[in-house]
Amino acid sequence: MTSSLFGNPSPEKSPVGAEAVKFEYISQSGLGAIAVSNFFLNLITLWIYRFWAKTRVRRHIWSGVHVNGEPVEYTGTGKELFIGFIVIVATVFLPLALIGLGLAAYYGSESPVLIAFQLAITFLLLTLYGFAIYRARRYRLSRTVWRGIRGALPGSALSYSGKYFGSMLLGPITAGWSTPAMNLILAEHITNDMRFGNTPFSFSGRSGPLYARYAFCWFGTVLAYLLVGGFAIALFNSGAFTELQAVLDKLGDNTAASDSRTAAYVVGIVAAVIAIYLLYVAIHSIVWSFYTARELNLFAQYTRFSGAGFEFHATAWSLVTLWLGNMALIIFTLGIAQPFVEQRVMRYFIERLQVVGVVDFASIQQSQAQLDKRGEGLIDALDLDAF
Repeated sequence: MTSSLFGNPSPEKSPVGAEAVKFEYISQSGLGAIAVSNFFLNLITLWIYRFWAKTRVRRHIWSGVHVNGEPVEYTGTGKELFIGFIVIVATVFLPLALIGLGLAAYYGSESPVLIAFQLAITFLLLTLYGFAIYRARRYRLSRTVWRGIRGALPGSALSYSGKYFGSMLLGPITAGWSTPAMNLILAEHITNDMRFGNTPFSFSGRSGPLYARYAFCWFGTVLAYLLVGGFAIALFNSGAFTELQAVLDKLGDNTAASDSRTAAYVVGIVAAVIAIYLLYVAIHSIVWSFYTARELNLFAQYTRFSGAGFEFHATAWSLVTLWLGNMALIIFTLGIAQPFVEQRVMRYFIERLQVVGVVDFASIQQSQAQLDKRGEGLIDALDLDAF
């Protein structure tokens, strides 16, 4: 489907050859075959094929994105992703694992030295999260091509990582109230570093407009905690645990081995726990979708490219339905439909993104940023990947 378009500046201010920008997502056939073949090839190769599988999915999904009627191309390769992963494992994770095994063998598994080393490794890995996200974004942008021009992210991954780690520390300390400000800082950093060809994006704005919505969601979540907690207490005080204890007493005497009630009581308690958890997840997701929609829309307004602005039209309900559909696809296909989840996310963003103004694409030249040949191994090793 096609996004609606777009305001144009006055003719005297528009460069010759400037274009309004129209995004649309056109689904391509064949994703189902890719999903099934990727699943079985991953099984056969003990998941080593996942790097090539990921590349096949990205090429298919990227090809559905059309800008002014012309498709976007993904030029990354499975080999690049595989090499990046091997390099990270060989230079970071394997040495750390060997050091840990050596310390355990020399000092013992309960040694304070080993515990201190494990804490240091945990701290190190947390500091690498932002670095991994930035490098992965850099790789994907550099492999995203339209009209022969590729994207780029030539800034400092280390600087972004420091800000990302700071946001992780401040979140618990401030009970989450630093989130709008830190999310804006991170978005500003990575957006201002982004390029299409040699032309930069820009991002400028304040986090203040986010806090009213954040407060609504924060207190709404507290209320949800209280409601779910009260429901759980009422449920577990309803006699279910008393019945379960009686069943367990029977089991201890080996007198109820064939009693069908045993399984029924146990299943009932497990089902209650699962139901409470799912209720919490559902309420939490619905409440915070109001904030996420506001943040997506506002951050789009803060972004500009070559004089043009952006608008995004997310709603809480659209995010909830996106999430519910994605969860259903993953659960009921045992993960085989993950490529369709990624396609749904891409379509969601493309169909709700609008550009206000015109862009002089003819003046944009190829990026001179150096291409990284080693893929995005760190984000894969840390299991942070979304695409």
